Amino acid sequence: MYGAAGEAAQDLARTDFSGKVALVIGAEGEGMRRLVREKCDALVSIPTRGKVQSLNASVAAGRPWAATGA
Repeated sequence: MYGAAGEAAQDLARTDFSGKVALVIGAEGEGMRRLVREKCDALVSIPTRGKVQSLNASVAAGRPWAATGA
């Protein structure tokens, strides 16, 4: 189970999504709750460019979903 977290050290592009995958996206502005974060096997960051500091939940979900090849 992978959680998207802006402060995560593991980059989305360098994550191996082979096998079964569950993606967890937190609430816009608040992110994931602590207990949910603790249940994730890994936290991944979604790189952004320019002045973008955060993504809305639907965009944040689309990036890792596309990376899984699903």
